[in-house]
Amino acid sequence: MPLIRTFHPIGQGAFYSESHSFTGIEFNIIYDCGSTTLRRTQLDSRIKSFFNKNQSIDALFISHFHTDHISGIETLSKHCKIKKVIIPLLHDEEKTMAKIVNFLNNSNFSDTRLIDDPEDFFGGDVPIIRIEETNADSINDNIDPNDSIDISRIDFSRSLPSGTMFELVSGSSWFLIPLNYKQEERKVRFKTALANYGLTLSDISTIDKINKYKDTIVKAYRLIDGSLNGNSMILFSGKKSDDQILCCDYLQPSYLHRYLNQKIQSGCLYMGDIDLNEKNIVTSLHSKLNPFINYVGTIQIPHHGSLKNFNKAILSSQVRCAIFSYGERNHYGHPSGKVIGDIVSHNIRPHYVTEEQASMVIQFK
Repeated sequence: MPLIRTFHPIGQGAFYSESHSFTGIEFNIIYDCGSTTLRRTQLDSRIKSFFNKNQSIDALFISHFHTDHISGIETLSKHCKIKKVIIPLLHDEEKTMAKIVNFLNNSNFSDTRLIDDPEDFFGGDVPIIRIEETNADSINDNIDPNDSIDISRIDFSRSLPSGTMFELVSGSSWFLIPLNYKQEERKVRFKTALANYGLTLSDISTIDKINKYKDTIVKAYRLIDGSLNGNSMILFSGKKSDDQILCCDYLQPSYLHRYLNQKIQSGCLYMGDIDLNEKNIVTSLHSKLNPFINYVGTIQIPHHGSLKNFNKAILSSQVRCAIFSYGERNHYGHPSGKVIGDIVSHNIRPHYVTEEQASMVIQFK
């Protein structure tokens, strides 16, 4: 089953795609599509230059709803034919927090349809699959490696448990496993900070209300250590068997021949902006993905390489490729030198995917 996996150069954001070909069928997957350091016209051009007009996207996965992960989705949905969308299940409080973060980072942010009503955003004929939350300390919802759903046959919106194992098509042996961990710690601290100013999340649930109380919200937000992510859905994409691919990083042309001939396990762990330091998350991930973890050769480092979101315990013995997606002129200090050091010390090659076209990373079989 040939595979081309692309880590697109869009700077401070995330845009990753996989194209699978088998038995005369092409199956395209996207995980996130957004940037805050490329101009909108530049991002649109990158999307349109990679996909043909009306090309099918069989499954679009959205890790969470911050602008740097979703700003290209409107263009993607107009340029391509998206067949189904998989998102973390959002409750009202998580929707409000996503709006707050997006508005504070961009005061022109106003279109909340994707957050509030994705069926309306994508159109009624596109099934929306919502992945329910799970707790990191839960021991009753481990993945059954013999129980999978053919994702190509899902034709209506529904909610499914975290850890549902999707197969591309029946018999393909390639699996997609989304994991949606509840991240409560920062939300609780933010709600407490708001309460000190006499506000609740329900008081600021719309853009107009957020704008009205902007100064107060900023004061409360500054008391939170790190990003205010209510959800960030992880995705495992790969097999539960030995399967090797090649990796090419064009930023290092002198290494091109060497890395074209370096084989790594084909599985990838897309991590969005997950906070790997929240209690028990890494232990839970390794437990739930136990049948698959030894076949993960690539890991997308969460939150653009932020020190606050990274935990080196996530690095399994087979990981050989680490993807850092970040803007060259971001003001957050991403990626952390400490995180890069942890990666290199585990004999894992870091790949730096920025705005530069030449920073694109391609894996293929």
